Amino acid sequence: MTDPRIELRNPALAALLAFLFPGAGHAYQRRYFKAAIYSVCVLGIYFWGCSLGEAKAVHFRWDERAEDGQSRQRTFGYLAQVGVGLPALPAVAQQLRHADQRDAQNSDQQPGEILEEINSEFTGRLNHVELGHPEITGQVSGVIRVGDYGYGTEFEGTFTGQTVDGNPLQFDLLGSRNSGSLQIGDRITGLDNVTMSELVLEQQELEFSGDRRRFFVRVVDKTTDLGMIEGTIPRPFHNHYLAPLDDESLQYLNGKLGKQYELALVYTWIAGLLNILAVWDALQGPAYGYGDEEPEEDSDEKSSEKAEAADADAPAAATATAGASS
Repeated sequence: MTDPRIELRNPALAALLAFLFPGAGHAYQRRYFKAAIYSVCVLGIYFWGCSLGEAKAVHFRWDERAEDGQSRQRTFGYLAQVGVGLPALPAVAQQLRHADQRDAQNSDQQPGEILEEINSEFTGRLNHVELGHPEITGQVSGVIRVGDYGYGTEFEGTFTGQTVDGNPLQFDLLGSRNSGSLQIGDRITGLDNVTMSELVLEQQELEFSGDRRRFFVRVVDKTTDLGMIEGTIPRPFHNHYLAPLDDESLQYLNGKLGKQYELALVYTWIAGLLNILAVWDALQGPAYGYGDEEPEEDSDEKSSEKAEAADADAPAAATATAGASS
C-alpha cells in the first residue's frame, strides 16, 4: 500500500513526468536523491546504448505488409525502449512520417503534382559527353513531381556550380525513376546507401549515411542526353533522427558493428524497462512494506500477557530458589 509517510503530491502527474523524462517525477515530489539516481542511471544506460549503435539502435518500424522488396518488419524491442520517454518518442513520429512518404509515392496522384521541392548543395561527380567526369560541387534546384503514367516520379531542375579546379558549370537536369535516369534517396529515413555506382570504376565497399541523400539524375540540353551527375545532397537532422531503417541498412549495421549492435539494443531495452520501475515508484511510493507491521493494540495485549505470565511464574521461581538454597 502507499506509504503516507512519503509526500507523493499528485501521484498521477508524478508518474507522467517520470515517464516523459527519467527523474522528473521524483524531482516534482521533492525526492531529489532518487531523481538524480534515476536520471543518471536510466539516461546513462540509454545514451551509452545509442552510442554503441551509432545512434541507430532506437527506431520504430511497424510494417503491415511488405513493399518494394522489403520484408514486413516489426520492432518489438522498441516497446521496451519507449519506456525511456521523450528521448525515444520521436521514433513514433518518424515512423508515421515515413509511412506518409511511402503512401505519397505509391498513391494515384495526378501527373504534374509536386511531391517535393529541392534546393540543396550537391557534392559528387559529373559524367559528360564533352567535359569528361570531374568532381563537382554546387547547388541543385528543382522539383520532384508525379510524371505521366509511363515515366512515374520525375525530377526537373538545374545545377549551378563548379569543378574542383574552379571551372563554372550550369546545366539542366531531367530524369524519371521508371526510365532509370533518376535515383534519389528517401527524404525521411534513418540510413541510406549513398555509394556512387556508374562513376566509380573500381570496386569499393558500400557507403551508408543518414545525413546525406543519394542523388543521381541525367544532364540534358533541351531533349539531348549529355550525361549525368551522381553524388549526394544533405538530409536535415529532423529527417533522419530516429527514423526507420530499411532491410539493407539493418544488414549493413549488423555487418559493420556485429555483436556491438546487439549489445546496443540490449542497453536501450534495459534503460526503458528500468524507467518503468521508476514510474511505478513515483506513482505508488517506495516499497517499504508499510502496513505489514503488527497493529499497536495487538502488541500491547501481547506485552501485558507476557507481563502477567512473568508475575505468575515469579513465586514458583522464588520457591525453587529457596529450596535449592536449603
